[in-house]
Formats: sequence, C-alpha cells, structure tokens
Amino acid sequence: MTANPERIVLGRFNLEHRRIEVYQIAGGSTTSVRLRRIAPEPAVDLGYINRIGSPFSRLHLYRAEWSVALRRVAKEQAAGIWLHAAQHEAEVEG
Repeated sequence: MTANPERIVLGRFNLEHRRIEVYQIAGGSTTSVRLRRIAPEPAVDLGYINRIGSPFSRLHLYRAEWSVALRRVAKEQAAGIWLHAAQHEAEVEG
C-alpha cells in the first residue's frame, strides 16, 4: 500500500454552493496548485492549475463542467491564494 503524498493546504474559497480547497503536494511543483471540493460532501479532486503566476497558467478540470465565468473566478481565487501563500512564505524565510 502506497502512502498518500502530504497535502499542503494554502487556503479555501467559496464558488457558488461549493467550498474549494487550494493545495500543493509536498515536494511537488511550487508553480502549480490543486483544487479539491470539500463541500458539499463527498470531497472530490476537481483539477489543477499549472504554471501559476505566469501568463501561461491554465486551469485543468477533471470532471467539472463549468462555465467560462466560473472557470475564470476559480482560477483568479486560486491564484490569489497561491500568491498570498508565496508572499507569506517569503516573509517567513526572509
């Protein structure tokens, strides 16, 4: 049995009726985040954003059928959480 990699939760936001968690995998890319719906239950991995912080970042969804507007809001919210976490980490290290 393989252990699950450690999730580092960066933050959470609401998107309509959903509560979404933004996290990274310990030891993984620092320029990507994963999205997980934590409410309503059951918790489900929604997808990820890679190359976050660059003009080439892209939201990849596994199963969700979201409108362009919802995709944009999710991407903006996740990027904001990522940026806040990256700035906070720089303050702690610096």
